Amino acid sequence: MTTVQAALPPQPVPVWVPVGYLARPRPCGRYWDAVTINYIDGYRVIGALGAASGAVIEDPENDRVTWLVHAGTAAGWDLPGVTVLGHGHTLLVPPLEPLDTATLRWAIRPGPDPLTCHRALYEHLVVVTGGRPDPRILSTYTSPECLWADHDACTKGEVPATPPTTTVVEEPCCCRCHRPEDGR
Repeated sequence: MTTVQAALPPQPVPVWVPVGYLARPRPCGRYWDAVTINYIDGYRVIGALGAASGAVIEDPENDRVTWLVHAGTAAGWDLPGVTVLGHGHTLLVPPLEPLDTATLRWAIRPGPDPLTCHRALYEHLVVVTGGRPDPRILSTYTSPECLWADHDACTKGEVPATPPTTTVVEEPCCCRCHRPEDGR
């Protein structure tokens, strides 16, 4: 008996992944921001994230592991040994099939959703680096305007000062619709 397997359709390749065999520079802050850490700690975070990790670039020659997160979501991160590359920076991105001699390659290839959730990544980076967590980054608050997609009324993540006579703390909106490049 002969079994015939249907060919799976090819996974869509993000437009920012280079075609060919060589890595190419790509602008950060357009499709994503890049978050890098040293190689050993990077693999500890990859292990902790598991299936929650999006695409990851490894560069053992320069002792770096790099995640891609939505543009603007890693701005202001201050963790020991962690570097965030946003608007104005470039990142060398490897092709899907680099040359055998290339050291820059995908530790986790880009899939249908190649970006890593910035909150999950931040949480694990805090643990691995021993850094002090910023509660604004770990917040899950979204303003009601964003749920309604009414951006004219949205506060764009700005928070009024909490009056000293109250214990209510207002948090900034951290939904993905507040990307700096969109002017929202």
